[in-house]
Amino acid sequence: MATNAITAQTGQYVQANDLNIYYEVHSNGPPLLLLHGGTLTCRSWDAHIATLGAHFQVFALDSRGHGKTDNPTGRLSFRAMADDVAAFIQALQLDTPLILGFSDGGQIALELGIHYPTLARALVIVGAYSRLRESGMRFMHAFGVEGPHRVNFERMERERPSLVQGWKAQHTLQGAGTWKTLLDQISEMWYAPLGYSEADLRGVSLRP
Repeated sequence: MATNAITAQTGQYVQANDLNIYYEVHSNGPPLLLLHGGTLTCRSWDAHIATLGAHFQVFALDSRGHGKTDNPTGRLSFRAMADDVAAFIQALQLDTPLILGFSDGGQIALELGIHYPTLARALVIVGAYSRLRESGMRFMHAFGVEGPHRVNFERMERERPSLVQGWKAQHTLQGAGTWKTLLDQISEMWYAPLGYSEADLRGVSLRP
């Protein structure tokens, strides 16, 4: 696993789990990792950085395929993204950081709790779920993600133009269509069965 960190104009990259992971560091103190929601980037935490930075050294990263982090496999899964975070922590030699995840970031944090129980000092999991319910599918369908690899881009551009403009501005690694690639990949992940057992969820306990 490579640990070569590269300084960028507005942040840094580290090579971990065969990715170039983009991240930003703020302040000093015990390490706190911020994991953003799906289709978002580390920019979604900007309003909270000052408050959190008063207590922690904050690491805000772009998840696989989001923002400035690449995705050479062309696929997304919560387990793979948890592996990315574990590799990120190892690459930067962070000692049992605290991890805060929102929405998809919460799912990633949950996967970390299941598969890497000694990795974090604490997990704050916001907006995660144990299985996809019909209400969740209705929400995604209304959002324009109508099924695996069935994204209604025309409807999104018509009904949510400001959101689409934000995606176009933030996701640019593969050019103007990067946001569509991301939404197509994320649609498969969102509709995929999570496969959690009761034992998986009951077994989430941190043992640093």
